Order: sequence, then C-alpha cells, then structure tokens
Amino acid sequence: MKSVAKRSIVLGLAGMALLTGGLLTARRALSSDHADTPAIAAAPGTDLTDVFVFPSPTNPNNVVLAMCVSPLIPTGQAATRSFDPNVLYQFKIDNNGDSVEDLVIQARFSGTGASQKVAIVGPVAPKMTGTQSMSLIGTDFPGTVNVPFEPAPGIQVFAGPREDPFFFDLEQFFTILPDRATPVSGAAVAVADADTPKATSWRAAGQAKDFLAGLNVLSIVVELPRSTLVGTGSGKIGVWCTTSK
Repeated sequence: MKSVAKRSIVLGLAGMALLTGGLLTARRALSSDHADTPAIAAAPGTDLTDVFVFPSPTNPNNVVLAMCVSPLIPTGQAATRSFDPNVLYQFKIDNNGDSVEDLVIQARFSGTGASQKVAIVGPVAPKMTGTQSMSLIGTDFPGTVNVPFEPAPGIQVFAGPREDPFFFDLEQFFTILPDRATPVSGAAVAVADADTPKATSWRAAGQAKDFLAGLNVLSIVVELPRSTLVGTGSGKIGVWCTTSK
C-alpha cells in the first residue's frame, strides 16, 4: 500500500473520524505527538504520532485506517528500526456513539529486522475496553514487515517504514513554546527562555519549514470493507489508536 501523502486527513490520538452514509468526513486535529515527553522519547515503539482515516483510493466500499509510531527515523536508517515486539498496537472503533470501543484491530510483532513478523486480529469485539487491553489470539498466517498481505479475506495490511506524513514547523513551535524543546533535544531549557516566547503565531503559508521532511515513521495500514466497522449503528464510527506495553 502506498504511504499516506502529506497534508492528508490528520487525526490526533483523541481525534475522531466519522464514517457517515458511506462518505468519510473528519474533523482535522490541530496537533500531532512526536517524542512529547522524555519517557515517550525513550520508548519510540510506544510513541503514537498520528492516526489517519480515509476512503480507499481504489475501492469505494473500503476504508483505510493507518497509525504511525516510532518517529524521527533519519533517512537511510528506516530499515534498522523495528516495531516493538513487547507492544500491543490497536485501532479502536466505536460504532454506536458512546465513545467506548465496540471493535478493535490488533497488531502484534515478533522478531526484529527485515524478517519481523506481524499478526493481525480483527476487527473483533474486545475482551476489555477503556484503559485496559487484552491481547487476542493472532492469525495463523502472519505477514512480514514491508510486504502487503491479507490476514483475512477482504482485508489488506501493510506494516513498515514510511515518510512521516505530518507537516510540522518545529523551529517556530519552539519560539512559541520554548519549554517543549527538552524531550527532543534532551537539554533542559533555561527558565528565563522557557517563560519568554519569541513568537505568538505560526509562520505564514509558504514560509513554514517542515522539520519532519525526510524523517520516517513506522506505519500500520489496514484497508477493509466499511461494512465490517459500521455494524448496526447509525453509520458513524469513531476511530482512535493505542499502544500498550
């Protein structure tokens, strides 16, 4: 599957996508999450950066779900970064409007490197909801990273490195909120500097600099029939993602 193009629909961790009457609509999130705290920066396999939901470009009956993790991978090093085998990666889908997941799609990885395997479960009802999760039994035919595969009829999956699709002017961000530089740089920001923003707004269109250009993430992309997610509800779905140790 192709990588998600920059400036596509971006949904933050708490963002909700709506699939309504066969048409996808979404509220654009105003932020993304890359190495937001020292603890997350130290565990990139758990660092969920973005969630994407969009209609399939090749099949109007399908929808594509994508999550990006493990950010800030330099060009040329993507092949050396693996998904964390100790992390449970989940898409969570609410299809009755109560903001509680009715379905989950789980991804678990084994091994590392180019031969790393990925097992996909779902969409299926979860054993636990909310902040607690349980890993479900995986497919008998796991796929391999960087190779599209079908864990079940009608479902296509790709897991592997892709260029980071989020556009972010980090330089300007740090002039607005200087204290946020610490997780990325590792160096504490002086109190005086942290309390003295040098700008109060983003740069004008055409002047912003994409800090993430050329940097990569690890992506899990699932394409599947819309009908498998909507269920018997109103036709709207909410989608969010989690990573769990």
